[in-house]
Amino acid sequence: MKKKKELPVFLLNGFLESGKTSLIKEIVENNEQYHNDTTLIVVCEEGEVEYDEEWCQKFGVAVEYIDDQEQLTPEYLEKLDHDYAPDRIVVEYNAFFDWDAQEFPEYMVIYQQITLIDASKFNVMFNNMKQIFQSMVQYSALVIFNRCGGIKELGTYRRWIRGMTQQAQIAFEDQNGNLTTMLDEDLPYDLKKDEIYFEEDVYPTWYVDVFDNYQKYFNKTFKFKAFVRDKTKDTLVIGHDVMTCCSADIQFLGYEVVNETKVNPKVGDCILLECTVHREFSKLAGEEVVILHAKNITILPPEEMKTLSLQ
Repeated sequence: MKKKKELPVFLLNGFLESGKTSLIKEIVENNEQYHNDTTLIVVCEEGEVEYDEEWCQKFGVAVEYIDDQEQLTPEYLEKLDHDYAPDRIVVEYNAFFDWDAQEFPEYMVIYQQITLIDASKFNVMFNNMKQIFQSMVQYSALVIFNRCGGIKELGTYRRWIRGMTQQAQIAFEDQNGNLTTMLDEDLPYDLKKDEIYFEEDVYPTWYVDVFDNYQKYFNKTFKFKAFVRDKTKDTLVIGHDVMTCCSADIQFLGYEVVNETKVNPKVGDCILLECTVHREFSKLAGEEVVILHAKNITILPPEEMKTLSLQ
């Protein structure tokens, strides 16, 4: 008998109304590869957000609904494969199903398992259903806390989940839908201050967090060393060469800077920059991006460049 081609399965865990359907729709809509083939979604419980027929037709999606775990057998999944011939299967799983008893056909391989947690309800639910959380997260590659607005215990929540799994990446979704794996308490500087100075080795962390969560950096002043990589008619491009994983993989991490000072640095200069963070249209990028506004610039001696080249 000819061996069947491997069929990827993506599993989304979480309690009812934890945001599973919304995340699946977002993934399908934003992944062009999904638009050119067929995705089969198996829904194990129905929430408020639906997969309407027009949306399914637009993105080449087929949806099947089941009521209990007894239906989700290897034979049933093989029949769905035969009926739809999908390029992938996404299972919107029920947190109350017995994961240890769940079976898939041998050729259906779980590529990724994601668990969604509603942070606004997590404290009460975790204390009453620890075993279910354990089952959900133990094989997850990614655990996402959503609806995090105004919750101060996120660091504690992360430690609770980390106690159940060492392999999963734990991320937090802000009110704008942005994901971050870093909380303010993890940052190597104090965001409660209005003026923040940091050393060169902190720049990559600052750069990434500003890029992902620029709103929380507004109305603060930052002071750090950088070098001038380029100049345009209206702005400077400053930043650092950063070693991302090995000596052969060095990337420039930089921002445009609107120079509001009378100092006019040259390309290649090492500078001490005092700036504020803004979000506005960039002629260089052709879109709205994070742009810094220089309040003070001090040109540093050339030897300072050595400390900026391989952070």
